[in-house]
Amino acid sequence: MSLLPDSIRRLQNAEELLSTFRSLSVCNVCLLRIAGETSPHRIRDSDQLLMALAGADGLDVKPLDVKPLGEAPCPCCFSVLQSDFCSEEFLKKVIDFVKTSGYTMNTFWCSLTLPNAADIRMRAFDEHWDQTCMDNSDARVRSRLSVKDAWKAIVTPVLSSAFAAKWIGHEGLEINLQIDHPEMDDECDPLISHFPKSFQEKRGPDGKMKRVVTRHALENLLKTVSSSEFKDLVKFPPKPLSQPATLTAITCLPCPVYVGGRYLKYSRNISQTPWFIEEERKGDISVEELICRKICDKFEAQSWRFMTSGREDIDVKCLGDGRPFGVELIGAKIAAASETDMQNLEDDINLNTDIAVRYLEVVSRSDMQIIKKGEEEKTKTYVARCQVDRVVTEQDIALLNSHQELSIKQKTPVRVLHRRANTERRKVIHTLSAKLLDSTGQFRLLLKTQAGTYIKEFIHGDFGRTEPSISSLLGQETECEELDVTAVDLVWPPSRQMIQ
Repeated sequence: MSLLPDSIRRLQNAEELLSTFRSLSVCNVCLLRIAGETSPHRIRDSDQLLMALAGADGLDVKPLDVKPLGEAPCPCCFSVLQSDFCSEEFLKKVIDFVKTSGYTMNTFWCSLTLPNAADIRMRAFDEHWDQTCMDNSDARVRSRLSVKDAWKAIVTPVLSSAFAAKWIGHEGLEINLQIDHPEMDDECDPLISHFPKSFQEKRGPDGKMKRVVTRHALENLLKTVSSSEFKDLVKFPPKPLSQPATLTAITCLPCPVYVGGRYLKYSRNISQTPWFIEEERKGDISVEELICRKICDKFEAQSWRFMTSGREDIDVKCLGDGRPFGVELIGAKIAAASETDMQNLEDDINLNTDIAVRYLEVVSRSDMQIIKKGEEEKTKTYVARCQVDRVVTEQDIALLNSHQELSIKQKTPVRVLHRRANTERRKVIHTLSAKLLDSTGQFRLLLKTQAGTYIKEFIHGDFGRTEPSISSLLGQETECEELDVTAVDLVWPPSRQMIQ
């Protein structure tokens, strides 16, 4: 005896059902699907498999009463699993549309937007099988593929080969097919009438209020409707369809592309992001715009979101190895770039002498979480030039240098109270190194601090809102004349981990 798939054995043990479904023009894929077949390759080979088991010579199996069907629309999948939407000719239309749209991809996936009544028809056939086979243990089904999943099983190899890309879950370029069938428009009416509160009421173009069926509302309702309620409201079999469903639209929806790197800022006149005060813009350009416009153009994206590991004030330089940043590119047609491409992009951005970028690379969405983590948890190093209105002595310098791992309390600075809550934060100055510059009261301060420390306020004290401060330690008001960020202790972008 040949080893048969469970779905075939179930069909063999449900002869009356099989005969009923065939008389209704149920397609071969739906026969296997309703009988519980979940193997993609058997779903793809359903026609050959079922016809071989219809009594071909040499097969030691019980023949199935399966005969070739014409192209009558399947009442269960409304032709989605037939040649109308699975043939090479149809898939070529999809492939050509995507390729002419100009999108590139490493990964992709397809989604189907089906008529609202699709779930009702699928459940009607599933319920009929389950009710009929309730006492037939050899024909019971535990789980089934949906029409959408069966279609994906059929078309995946063809589309993956055509695009030279992997189909991975919901990752990469989404190709959405909008499918409609006007003969199914009224099939939700019994559920709307019986469960009106499950659907929102909206005013139509004619000014009258009516219940609107959405996919989400219908799915939620079907989860709660019992088998007996469903059977009373939805009669089996559904009405036959005189024509197949139609494709009304193909839409390409690219997933965001993420680019990471580090930037340096050499100017004390450029803000990190566009700067507005009372809706009036200050400055003509920002670090964000200088970087993101070029990246956006390279990847042919519609827009961007800029993320950094902390920020510096407009008058603060960012030096050393730079500050980590990431860019989320929305609507990008280009999904990947070579090392050479990224190096050329760096060179293009670096034509502007006020900033520079390093280590540009495409990163993953999960990688972007590293930046936010670094903003809160990592250490940062600064160099400040400080001024005191008196002579600074070697004793003063020694006093400052004696404070290491210094715990401080900082209330929200006065200068940002208009946009941040007035809270008190505890921070740590890990290392503090002061060096006298001249006899006029200037000294240099090298600091390594916990992320999130307000450095200028630690120096001047912010009217006593930061304690202790350099001013309080020296017993003299101290001002920060210049401040530079020299290090942000975060391994970024991720490829840098390999060379640490």
